[in-house]
Amino acid sequence: MSIKRLTLNIRPSMVFLLRFILEGYDNMFVLTTLDKKAGLVEIQYCQCMEKELATILKEIGDEIGIRDVNA
Repeated sequence: MSIKRLTLNIRPSMVFLLRFILEGYDNMFVLTTLDKKAGLVEIQYCQCMEKELATILKEIGDEIGIRDVNA
């Protein structure tokens, strides 16, 4: 089992929403805020959950304002 990390730049006001949504998946994802003012966050997840995370981010991407994605 491999743990992966994804760094996202989102609208700063949406950090709480992303955290709330990911917490609903019962510890499948761990969100860390790297810079709240810049909206820079990191998501840690098991490689087996990669497709689910991609689906979630695709569904809410416009709402949270994903501006940059770095794997």
